[in-house]
Amino acid sequence: MIIGSAFSIVSLAYCLLMAIVYFYKRKANKDRSLTNLFYGLLIVWVILVGIIEIICLLAIDNSLTTHPLLVEILCRIHILLDIEIFTLAIVYCYVATVDDSNLTTYTRIRRFLGVFVIAFDTIVYLITLASPIEYNAIVIPHWVLFRGPALYPVYALGIIVCVFSSYLIWKYRKTNAKELTIPAAYFGITFIIFALIEVVFFDNGINYIYTLIAYFMIGTFFTTESQDTKLLKDAEESREDAENANKAKSNFLASISHAIRTPMNTILGFSQSLLEERDLTEDKVKRDAQDIKDASTSLLELINNILDISRIESGKEEVEAKEYKIEELLREINSLIISKISKDQLDFKINVDSNIPISYKGDSDKIYKIIVNVLLNAIGNTNFGNVSLDVGGAYVGSQFKLSLIVSNSGHLMSEEDFNKDFEEFSEEGNSQGTNKEKLGLIVAKRLIALMDGTIDFKNETGKGTRYIISLDQEVIDDMKIGPVFIESVGTAEESPLDLTGLKALLVDDNNVNLKLATRLLKQFNLDVTQASNGQECVDLVKTESFDIIFLDHMMPGMDGVEAVHLLRENGNDMPIIALTANSYSGSREKYLEEGFTDYLPKPFQYKELNKILRKYMGQ
Repeated sequence: MIIGSAFSIVSLAYCLLMAIVYFYKRKANKDRSLTNLFYGLLIVWVILVGIIEIICLLAIDNSLTTHPLLVEILCRIHILLDIEIFTLAIVYCYVATVDDSNLTTYTRIRRFLGVFVIAFDTIVYLITLASPIEYNAIVIPHWVLFRGPALYPVYALGIIVCVFSSYLIWKYRKTNAKELTIPAAYFGITFIIFALIEVVFFDNGINYIYTLIAYFMIGTFFTTESQDTKLLKDAEESREDAENANKAKSNFLASISHAIRTPMNTILGFSQSLLEERDLTEDKVKRDAQDIKDASTSLLELINNILDISRIESGKEEVEAKEYKIEELLREINSLIISKISKDQLDFKINVDSNIPISYKGDSDKIYKIIVNVLLNAIGNTNFGNVSLDVGGAYVGSQFKLSLIVSNSGHLMSEEDFNKDFEEFSEEGNSQGTNKEKLGLIVAKRLIALMDGTIDFKNETGKGTRYIISLDQEVIDDMKIGPVFIESVGTAEESPLDLTGLKALLVDDNNVNLKLATRLLKQFNLDVTQASNGQECVDLVKTESFDIIFLDHMMPGMDGVEAVHLLRENGNDMPIIALTANSYSGSREKYLEEGFTDYLPKPFQYKELNKILRKYMGQ
C-alpha cells in the first residue's frame, strides 16, 4: 500500500496547506460571494475525502479478509463522498459563471441547487449502492485499491467537472493572469482527463480519484479562486475609481465654472463701475446695486447647492423632524419664486387641496429646498407659458403621503436629462446650459431619497412636463386646511421696526461684517455697539446693558460658544443670536443647545434680520 497511500497522503498534505493559505487570504480579502462560499466548502470536503481515502487504504490492506463488512462500509462512504464532492464541483462551476450580484439570480441558484443536488445525488447514490465493488489488495506489489461498476458514476461526474472547469477557465481567461492560468489550471485539467481515460479504458489498477480531485483544486486555487489575483483586481478597481473620481471632479469644476463666473462677472463689474463712475445718480446706484444683489443671490444659491451635494455625499446630511404649517411654508416659497420670474413671460400659481391637514411634523427646511429647486429647474426649462405647484395628499394606512406636483408648459427638459445623477452631470464638462438649475434638481432628488420619498417625471408632447413628488409626513393637526389663496404676487416686505432707544451688541472679528451688519441694524434705529471677540463681549455686558446680542461663533481668543456659556452662567437672559457661516443641517439645534436664543446664518438678508428682530423685540 506504500505507493497508493503516498499519493493520498501527499495530496491531503497539499490540500491542507492550500486550505490554510486560502482561508487566511480570503479573510484579508473579505470576499463573501456565492462562488467563494462553494469553493470554501469544496476545500473542506476535499480534506474530509482525503482522510477517508487513507482510512480505506489501510482497511483494505489489513482487514479485507477479517472484516469485509467494515471495508465495504468504508469504501461505500468513500464513493458517496466522491460523488458529493464532484457534485459540489459542478455547482461551483455553475455559480462561478453566473452573476450572483442580485436577488433574482440568488433565488434562481437556490432553486437550482435544491432540485439538482437532492434529485441528482439521490439517483447516483442508488446506482452506486446497487453496483458491486472490486478489491485488489497486494495483487500488484505495493498497491492497494478498490474499483468496479460502483465507481463508474464517479468517473462520469469527473468528466463533467473537467468540461465545466475548462469552460470556467475559458470564460475568465481575460480576467486572470496567464502566468497563473496556463501552468496550474490547464496542467491540472489535462492530468485529470488522461487519468480518467487510463482508469476507465486501461484498468491498470491504480485508484486516481483523490489525486484527481486534488489536482482540480490546485488548478482553480491558482486561477479563478486566486486570492492574490482578486486582491490585485480590487486594487486596480480602486485605482480606476480614484482616477474616475478625480476626472469627475475636474469635469465638474469645468461644468460649473460658467455658472459661477456669470454672477461673479456681474458683481465685480458693477462694483468696479460704481467705484470709478464720476457721474453717479441715485437711480443708477440703485439699479446697479439691485443687479449686484441679484447676482449675489444667484451665486449663493449655486454655492448652497454644491455644499448640499457635498454634505449628502459625505453622509453628514440628516433628516430633522419638527412641526410646521404647510400654508406658511408655501407662502415663503411663493415669495421667493415670484421674485425670480418675469410676469411678462411666465405665470406662476400654487394650488392647494382644501382637504389636506393643516400642520405636519417633518423636515420642512428640506421640503422647502426640494420644492424651490424643482420649481427653479422647471422655470429654467420654460421659455414662456406657466409654472404651477399643486399640493395635495392622502393617508396610506396610518401614514400621510404629501403630494407635490410641479407642472410647466416648457419642453426643454427630456427624460434623459431628468434621470441624470450628480456623477453624470459632473462628467458632462459643459459650460453651457442651465447648470445651476440642473444641479438644484440633483440636490432635490438626493434630498427626496434621503427622506425616503419618490420623484417621477412626465413629459407629454403639447402638455409640458410634470415633476411628481411624494413624501411621507406625520400629521400633527388633522383639521382640514380649507380654501387657501396664495396670490401670484410677491409678498411685500414689512417695514422695519422702530427700535429707538434700544441697544444691540454686535460681535464679529471681521471688520467688513461689522460694517455691513451695523448698517443694517441702524435701519431699525438701534444703538449698536461693536466688539471683535468673545472676551470683549463678556466685558461689555458687565458694564453696559443690551437688549439683544448678535454673536459670531468662530473668533480668535474666546469664541462665541464660550462667550454665551459665560453670559448664561452670569444670569444674562437677553436674546443672543448666533451670527455664523455654519449653515449645515442641524446647525440651528446645535446653537440652541449651546445657549443661543436663535440662529442667523451668513450671508443674511434684510428680511431675515427683520424677521428675527420682530420675533424677539416686536413688543
